[in-house]
Amino acid sequence: MKIQNRIALIFTILTAGIILALSVFIYTFTRKGIENSFFHRLEVRADIVGHASLHENKSQTSIYYDIKEKHLGDLPYEQHNIIRSGEVEKVNQLKAQLPVPPSFYDQIVRKEPARYFENDTSYVGLNITQEGKNLIVISKAVDLYGLEEMDNLKNLMVIGFFIAMIFVFTFGKLFSNQIFEPIRRIIRNVKGINAHNLNQRLTIDGTKDEIDALSNTFNDMLDRLEITFDMQNNFVSNASHEFRTPLTVISGEAQIGLSLPQIPEEARESFQMIFREAEKLEHLTSSMLSLAQTGFDGKREQWDKIRIDELILSVKSAIDQILPTNSVEINFDDLPDDEKKLEVNGNEALLKAAFTNIVLNSCKYSDNKPVSVKIGNEGSNIVVEVTDQGIGIPDREIAQIFVPFFRASNTNKYKGYGIGLPLTNNIIKMHQGSIMVKSVVGVGTRFITYLPFGY
Repeated sequence: MKIQNRIALIFTILTAGIILALSVFIYTFTRKGIENSFFHRLEVRADIVGHASLHENKSQTSIYYDIKEKHLGDLPYEQHNIIRSGEVEKVNQLKAQLPVPPSFYDQIVRKEPARYFENDTSYVGLNITQEGKNLIVISKAVDLYGLEEMDNLKNLMVIGFFIAMIFVFTFGKLFSNQIFEPIRRIIRNVKGINAHNLNQRLTIDGTKDEIDALSNTFNDMLDRLEITFDMQNNFVSNASHEFRTPLTVISGEAQIGLSLPQIPEEARESFQMIFREAEKLEHLTSSMLSLAQTGFDGKREQWDKIRIDELILSVKSAIDQILPTNSVEINFDDLPDDEKKLEVNGNEALLKAAFTNIVLNSCKYSDNKPVSVKIGNEGSNIVVEVTDQGIGIPDREIAQIFVPFFRASNTNKYKGYGIGLPLTNNIIKMHQGSIMVKSVVGVGTRFITYLPFGY
């Protein structure tokens, strides 16, 4: 989950908690107020009924009831139970009928207002004494208006809660989106910086906040990287010239020695040994320099449209010169009809070096057994498969074959430096491609290279 979405979600959850707590408080407080108001109204009616019952004068009793009817009215399901002194049986009947707890009756006996609410029904009890006479009034009624008001309040709060959450999440997204816009701009700018435009820098807004500090940090890092890459580039260029010049001289002198007539056989063998080793050293030096170059700035080379079938044919020609006895076969059966699907955008010299390394490895580690090179396409990629019948690579070591100077445990009898495949991998990655390796020890190895079309 993106950070801005996480912030919007957390902001929504916190706001939901606050609104929910406030809603519960308002609902509880309002309900308590409505209940107390209804209890009071019921107690007023119970008090009037009680006092009316204490009067023996019927005219005064009717006055109480007239007041109750004209000014107070009846409540829904209103019912009054009057208990006079000595009516034990009636007390027992009411206790059996009414769902009130014993504490309710204890409060009445202590002449305290007794109140109880259950199943939407309110109960009140009064102990009334007047002119030496005493009675107990237990009244009940249902506050239909209050219950309806509470239901409306609950529905209003639930609907309002969800509407508020929609608004909160929406505004939270907009807020987080606005906050993270400078960070997204930094990400876009950093993605556009690579080895051949290290001079590009991030824009500083001058707000002197954390975003400015982050941009300054990136710019400082890019300054250090640019200096380091320039130093490495200078080293590669100078080393390439300094190493190749003496090696060329050594090779040339060895060839001159070999061309001399009537030299002793021992001297001829020495010149041949010098020439072969000089060639190996030159190849090793070129590979190491190419490996270093592709690791940081290979894109400075010229890139063009290259046909893979023609490139593979040139690879075969180069291998024929290096290993005249090779058994490399090229399979063109799966070539696509559309010639554009044979073109890649890249550097011909680098790609030729990459595929040459793969095929040479296949020849070397299969002791010149047949090696098949197959060209095809899959999706938006050109696929080049190189299959040999060699010694194979142990499963636990396949993941390390592209590590510089690593050699598999079963290659001790073969000469090598562990440079060819890392160089190949770097070149293919530079061309936005990938290499997949499948191998079985004692059966052979298959290198599958994917390169995107050049259009």
